[in-house]
Amino acid sequence: MSRSSARSLLRLLTTLLAALSLGVLLVSPTASAASDSALRAETVVVIEGFSFVPQSVTVNAGDTVRWINNDNTEHTTTSDGPGWDSGTLTPGTSFTHVFATRGAFTYHCAIHPEMTGTVTVR
Repeated sequence: MSRSSARSLLRLLTTLLAALSLGVLLVSPTASAASDSALRAETVVVIEGFSFVPQSVTVNAGDTVRWINNDNTEHTTTSDGPGWDSGTLTPGTSFTHVFATRGAFTYHCAIHPEMTGTVTVR
C-alpha cells in the first residue's frame, strides 16, 4: 500500500471513529409541521492537520454537517457566501449546520484561508 493510500485510509478511519465516538452518524428527526418521519443524517467533517477531512461531502437537503476540531490549534468553518460561520473552534469543540436547500456550498477557515471544503446538497 502506498503512503498516500495509507494516509487516505487513516483519515477515513479517523473520521469514522470520531463520528462513532460521538454517536452522531444518524440522529432522530425533530418534529415538523409536515410530520416528517424520515431519519435525518449527520455527516462529520474532522478538522486535522490544517485540513477538512473529507474535503468534500454530499448530503441530502435537511441533513446536518458537524465539523469537529481535532487539530491542536483554533479553526473556523466559514461559508464563502451567505450561509454560516462557526466562529472560532478551539481544539476539541464542534459546530453543526443544517443544509436546508440544494446546491454546492464552498467554505474555508477564516484563520487559515488555504483550508477549503465543499458541501454538496442534493
